[in-house]
Amino acid sequence: MVEIETFNVEIECEGLRLKGVLYETPGPTSLVVMCHGIPLSVPDPSDPGYPGLARTLAASGCSTLFVNLRGTGDSEGDFYIGGWYADLKEVVRYAREDLAGRFDGLYLGGFSAGGALSIMYAAEHGGVDGVAAFAAPARLTEVFPRDYCMSFIEGARETGIIKELHFPPTPDWFYDDLEKHDAIDFVSGVSPIPLLIVHGDDDETVPVEQGMALFAAALEPKELCLLPGGKHRLRQDPRTLDCFLEWLGRLRNTQD
Repeated sequence: MVEIETFNVEIECEGLRLKGVLYETPGPTSLVVMCHGIPLSVPDPSDPGYPGLARTLAASGCSTLFVNLRGTGDSEGDFYIGGWYADLKEVVRYAREDLAGRFDGLYLGGFSAGGALSIMYAAEHGGVDGVAAFAAPARLTEVFPRDYCMSFIEGARETGIIKELHFPPTPDWFYDDLEKHDAIDFVSGVSPIPLLIVHGDDDETVPVEQGMALFAAALEPKELCLLPGGKHRLRQDPRTLDCFLEWLGRLRNTQD
């Protein structure tokens, strides 16, 4: 492990302030933009969460930028998938422009819905050296079907990621937006950017079949890492970081 420097980050998107942290590893290093998933429960104060994972990744030799997307952490706004996608685009712009020259490569590492959005970003915008998607749903609409929409919104209110009483405008508006961000509709467009799909074969939230469907629909170069007995919260599984660092190391050697 190496010593790292920590910098607080504030990024504006659509008038909202997004708060995050840059964990920087000394010396020549790549930068990973880490994109979190949808909180399904109130945060546990004893759980270091994604910031803890980002710090561990940086201490393992890869600088990491983690920003809470709208509605989460100390970031402003209310959660909806289209808003998160706008946030991710602004975070990557910040990494590419405001941090230009500080890193020798840029990678996306997204978890669950964050993995789906990372795939979508790479397919639509490119400009990154690799994408890793952990426990990502091929179709968010299969994980959260339309008849579950109201329960999903109420759950988001309970976890605090939707705060405004009159948001969303209607449940149909919220669900229609969700439907536009199914990763399987974009994954073939990631190529020729290298893609890593990591999924636990005992995922209780996003069945492993969804990860395998993403992999089947993707074009080369692509890799699939199935973790035996792995659950949905892959950030808590040490094999996740091992798999990612091994893939990243091979990519960096090839690209050098």
